[in-house]
Parts: sequence; structure tokens; C-alpha cells
Amino acid sequence: MRTTPMLLAALLATTCSAASDEPPTQLRVELDGRQYVTTAGASLEVDIGGTKKKLRIDELPWRHFAQGSLQFDYPRHFPWESDPSPPRSWTLDGNDAVIMVFEQPRGHARTADDVAAGFEKSLGSGAPAERASAVLRTERAGTLTGVTSKVRVAANTISHEVFALGKDDHAWLLVLQDALDEQGDHSSEYIEMRQRLAATLEF
Repeated sequence: MRTTPMLLAALLATTCSAASDEPPTQLRVELDGRQYVTTAGASLEVDIGGTKKKLRIDELPWRHFAQGSLQFDYPRHFPWESDPSPPRSWTLDGNDAVIMVFEQPRGHARTADDVAAGFEKSLGSGAPAERASAVLRTERAGTLTGVTSKVRVAANTISHEVFALGKDDHAWLLVLQDALDEQGDHSSEYIEMRQRLAATLEF
């Protein structure tokens, strides 16, 4: 059988695509003392009391942040960094979007405006920052208000949304950072991250 150039190109493209796909996560499931090894998204047959059942486990695209009463989902590909020295802080850093969480020690709480000013100063831009009110409507914690700060640095615009959460011994600052595109719009990563945060945030 003679292979045409177009068919050969299609076969090579399929092979290369399969070769470049990241392998699925390996999972070990224990059910009533018996262990099963499978991959995320695959089904396996398990024996429950003499009855065969199909079991499937999928890996979700989210991880769950939980510190004290503060909880929310964030994208699984965001690396986790934490500083355990008080006041503790966490940084969840994506390609364009970043989530930062800072504990607010009792009696030394900072305002959202103070934090936004600190980020503006650290960016060292000669241009004045653009400030506005920030609103995050959440399904579980109600509507949160904070501060939005946009700073032009060289050819890039960096956006920060800062929200103060909780009170007294259970208080945090939540900072959402993004690198805006040339039109001043948020990245798709940031939009997806923020939507999931709004659906799962509670404190």
C-alpha cells in the first residue's frame, strides 16, 4: 500500500501529539482494605461484597487552599510557596495570575489601601497608579469590597485587587495579581481563577 504525503503527515501529527501529551496521574485507591492502582480518568473494576462495580476517579483542575477558616479553590498548576514566619503568607503563582494571602495579626492589621500602596511602591513605576474600587461577589461569603490598583511598568500593566477578609484573630489580606494585555484586559488564566475563587471562597 502506497502512503500519500498527506496521509503520512496526518499520521506523524497524530503520533507527535500523543507523544507530547503529559501522562495521566497515577492513583492508588484503597477500598475496604484492598488496594487498586489506576490512572486519573480511567475506570477499574472493584469487588464490593462479591459484586463487581465500576470505579472511576478523575483529577480535577483545582487544588483546595485551607488555612484556618479561610478556604478556596485555585488552579492545580499554580506552584505553592509559603512563609511560615509570623505573620504567615502564601503565594500561588500562575503564568499570568497570582494569588497572595497574608495573615493579619491582631492589633496590627493593614488596610487594603496600604497594601495596594506597598505594591505600587515596589514596582517602582514613574507613572501614577490607577486606583478604583474592587468588588468580588462570592457564592458563600457574600459581596467583598476592596481596592484595585493598576501600575504601568515599561510595556506592561500590572493589576492588583486587594481584599481584607475576616476579623480579630481570623483575618487575612487576599491579593489577586494579573499581567494585563495590550488592551488592558485580564488574562484568561486570571478570569478563570477569579471565577473559581468567587464560587468557593469562605472564611
